[in-house]
This record gives sequence, C-alpha cells and structure tokens, in this order.
Amino acid sequence: MNEEQFSAILDDDKFVMTEGDDALNGLQIIAKYFPNKTVLQGADHDIIYSVYVSEIIEAGITEEDTLELRLLGWHIEDESLVKFV
Repeated sequence: MNEEQFSAILDDDKFVMTEGDDALNGLQIIAKYFPNKTVLQGADHDIIYSVYVSEIIEAGITEEDTLELRLLGWHIEDESLVKFV
C-alpha cells in the first residue's frame, strides 16, 4: 500500500460508533507494526497523535487494518495518524 491509497481509505468519512475505546483500539492496531516503539507520540486538548503515515506504510500496514482505523475515527493530520478524543 502506498501513501495515496492509505490516505484515500482514511479520507472516507464513514465512521462507525463501536463499543469500547476507539482511541485505545486504534493505538493497539498501530502498535502491532511497532513492537519496540511508543505509538502515542503526543496529545493536545482534544486530540492524540501517533506515528507518521510514512512510518506505518513502511512498516507494512494492511488494507484491513487501515479500514479498521478509519472505522474507529482515525485520520491524517500534519502527516501523522491522529484521533480526536
């Protein structure tokens, strides 16, 4: 998957309310690709920041996991994966 494909999936505005913590569930998906790295990179008033898009693509994220992140409400901002909380 390349950045264009990844961005196209996350840019889709379909969002599904799920049971549980969408932020934590997304971080767990991201962490599968970075077993030795902290994937929560920062936080602000109402947003958390994770890894750069280029990093997760290079790590080999699957289309299935990308779709799951989208459904959990994750998106791209400032070249990073982010989630409003």
